[in-house]
Amino acid sequence: MERNFGCIEELTSDSLVRARLVSRFAARVNLPREAGNWFLRLIHLPSRGAEIVWDFTKTSERSGVCVTRFLEPLRPRLGSMNFADEKPDGVSREISVGELSGREPVIQEIDKGIAWGCRQGLESNVLGNHYFILYVNAEGDMRTASITNPYSQPHTESWQRLINRAIGSGLIPPRRFVVDCATSK
Repeated sequence: MERNFGCIEELTSDSLVRARLVSRFAARVNLPREAGNWFLRLIHLPSRGAEIVWDFTKTSERSGVCVTRFLEPLRPRLGSMNFADEKPDGVSREISVGELSGREPVIQEIDKGIAWGCRQGLESNVLGNHYFILYVNAEGDMRTASITNPYSQPHTESWQRLINRAIGSGLIPPRRFVVDCATSK
């Protein structure tokens, strides 16, 4: 079963619209089917710069990470994009995929349930650093959460740990697979 991260159908906030678009144009992943398997997507919408998506999966055979880096920000294109688009016109993405050890800190944190400790804290601050997570396991449990500027809010240790470990694990796969390169006209 293949599914995209989508928060709410009736999106009004700029950051929620961006999260939905970024997720739509990120690499596609298969959701878990067997007991004990899970999937976690972490989306970063920075106040400045391009968006990035980390997808972590764990199956009985292996754990892995897929990192989608947008090579230029989608924010300036929001007005001209719609949800029927198949891909963002003229925006390059880089997709890196790699296997992770079951002892990788981000895998252990997700196994321990860090997604459940990520509190809601999304603000309507257009200039903020926004993060969104989607966690799904094969048993049908699902958790979504979002936050703005987790390093300046109280009680965000789970967010900070997840973000720091995701950034570190996202450096494991080689950066070499670029898709949808923009061309100058």
